[in-house]
Amino acid sequence: MIAGDPHTRSVILIIISGWAAFAKTLPNGSRLIVDFALPHEIALIEFAGESSETVTALSDVAAIELPGPVHSCFSRYPQPICEAILRAEASRYSRVAEHLAGVSRRGAVERTAHLLLELACRAHRSATSYPDRVHCPLTQAELADALGLSAVHVSRVLKSLREAGLASFRNGVVRLHDHARLIETAGFDRSYISN
Repeated sequence: MIAGDPHTRSVILIIISGWAAFAKTLPNGSRLIVDFALPHEIALIEFAGESSETVTALSDVAAIELPGPVHSCFSRYPQPICEAILRAEASRYSRVAEHLAGVSRRGAVERTAHLLLELACRAHRSATSYPDRVHCPLTQAELADALGLSAVHVSRVLKSLREAGLASFRNGVVRLHDHARLIETAGFDRSYISN
């Protein structure tokens, strides 16, 4: 689904399977991916005309669509669903703030390691452990759009992470080789995604 409707519209998606990206297209045609929606997560979409984010499926996506907006959920849905929606809204805010910090204040290696760790933790869905391997259907160009780097720069950074024995990303699979060193390199604190 692409935002372009001149009318404001809110949608709440419960992602059953697949990955999607929320992106902002700039006037010069470049794109910045501001967040991802992963399986078993709630995605909140606010379409507000031409300035809206676009939502792009990165793989086959199955989702349940609930009408928004979030602020009216308590009049529409049972309390446990509303609480989950509000937690999802707070989580998305935390992720977007962390991504902004990454793009503006972290070096290329640190921000790439940070994003790989975040995506691995979210896909793994564990609050206490880190996976060794995670399916990740992103291309290097999509990683570049999420990191605010060129695809060529992302390729160099991934090579340096691989050569350092920290992580690798090939054929849609992220491998975390040395959790402790990768966490230290990224300055990663998972508390913003562990709520």
